[in-house]
Amino acid sequence: MSAQDGPPIWSHTFSMAKQVLKEVKDGSPKEPFEMPTALVFVLGMFWRAVRLYEATLRLLESHLPEEGAILARSLFEESLRLRQLADDKENRGSPILGWANHSISEQVGLIRDAESLGLEPNAQLILTVLEQNRTKLRSYARRNGISKLVTFLSVKDAAKRYGRKDDYWTYAWSHESVHGSDSAWSFSRRRLAPSVVGLFAKNADPQFLIGFAAFAAVSLADAAEAAASLI
Repeated sequence: MSAQDGPPIWSHTFSMAKQVLKEVKDGSPKEPFEMPTALVFVLGMFWRAVRLYEATLRLLESHLPEEGAILARSLFEESLRLRQLADDKENRGSPILGWANHSISEQVGLIRDAESLGLEPNAQLILTVLEQNRTKLRSYARRNGISKLVTFLSVKDAAKRYGRKDDYWTYAWSHESVHGSDSAWSFSRRRLAPSVVGLFAKNADPQFLIGFAAFAAVSLADAAEAAASLI
């Protein structure tokens, strides 16, 4: 199954969505280059956005818009973080390093879970290395005049600030697809007769495919524009 099997409007939209991906990839650096240590994290955010977008398109092409929305949700978050960094030139180091510090805490939690389950015999060694990394991170922050590590704006506040309030509802709905509430079936459950309801494994409705494609494409474009101004 491919997007070409669908209605012309979806085939055309999908072609444009793929072109967005091509333009972003073609415009990305191909040769090695130097950058400040903190911006390595930004580069990771950007390429994660690209990967999430490409994976979203593959799911939409397979007529799985709800599953595509799950990935586009993470892409939306990534794009808003990059927009915030591009917007705050004077203080961008603080949320970047705050995010990196939080990431270390998340890794610590993973290792402790593995240890409690008997899956990681060298947990203490790994935990020691992670705390050493945290110490190095804080030392780097001090050397660069960053006294406080802060968090990024909430997704809702960032969506308001950067003109994506309408897309925030799509983001909020996709949360239900992630966690599997009954709302996840909003678009793929149809009443077939007065006492008959069908749950469909695929959803080829162009309205939803196009909507989620646009949601993802705007996020990737935002992420690419923001990253370009940072790196």
